[in-house]
Amino acid sequence: MAQSAGRNVRGNVFPIVEAFGFPHDSESPAAAKAWDEKSCPFAGGLCEKQRQYGFGYCSVTYAAKWNDGQQRTYAVCDHRLDGPPVEWAVTDFFGDRQATLVSEVAATLTPRLNIDYVAFADDPSAPDGTSLIAIETQAIDLRGGGVGPAWKAWEADDVDNWRAYFTAEAERKGRRDTVDYGVNTGNVYKRLGTQVAVKGEYLKQIDVPLYVVMQHSILQQLRSRINFAPVAADSPWDITFAGFDYGGALDSDGKMRLDLVETVRTTLPNYLEAMTSSGEGSAMRADFVAKVRKKVKVASTQTNLFNL
Repeated sequence: MAQSAGRNVRGNVFPIVEAFGFPHDSESPAAAKAWDEKSCPFAGGLCEKQRQYGFGYCSVTYAAKWNDGQQRTYAVCDHRLDGPPVEWAVTDFFGDRQATLVSEVAATLTPRLNIDYVAFADDPSAPDGTSLIAIETQAIDLRGGGVGPAWKAWEADDVDNWRAYFTAEAERKGRRDTVDYGVNTGNVYKRLGTQVAVKGEYLKQIDVPLYVVMQHSILQQLRSRINFAPVAADSPWDITFAGFDYGGALDSDGKMRLDLVETVRTTLPNYLEAMTSSGEGSAMRADFVAKVRKKVKVASTQTNLFNL
């Protein structure tokens, strides 16, 4: 399964699927409220992407070559996995027990590791009276030319003419008039694969199970490269991978639902063994060597500039 930033081979389709948590063409009162407030219904509060970059889209549509050119919706904001997918992980582990969910917990390691979410509950059977799980969420990277012009068209309530906004940007920046963006599942997989290993080892030492919640296409990419052996449903496990995807249904507020597609549980030894046998150690070494050599080139360039 190859991955590529690529080019949207169906460039006549409006790229943005969701704006501030709702379908871009939604008529729901909840959507109108979110759009007016520029808020995120999944994380709560103002949309971080809007505040940082001026964009409030949650997902895009893209026809990837590795997916046989089929147009699909891809979540490109990590907060899109907040809400029901994270809540599923809490319920899967704790069942009917009351659990508290907290975000952005720093692990006591050097370098520092941040855990996206931790859920905990009182547990008299635990030595310290507390039962915990860690939850990591992972969306897909958007890369290439970007969909900024499409966002501007949406903000101007001019979606029917969205293509003209790309033309205007191309003229302004003196470049080719294309709709050229992509989803980089390969880059996500490389980063996620390593994070699971590092965080998984830390959490294993302190006896905290790890849930990794992601869009199903990332789980497929991950398992195609790190083909870890799963364990049976009733066997001990360290890591649960949960793949969610857009099924086309809306929830009661009019938001697009992300439904559970696949759950795979494994042990940390199984995962690390697969990571080693798949050659990922060599790939990570090659990436590290490339970064080291790049630093030398940058330093050499800077030295030459100083000598001018």
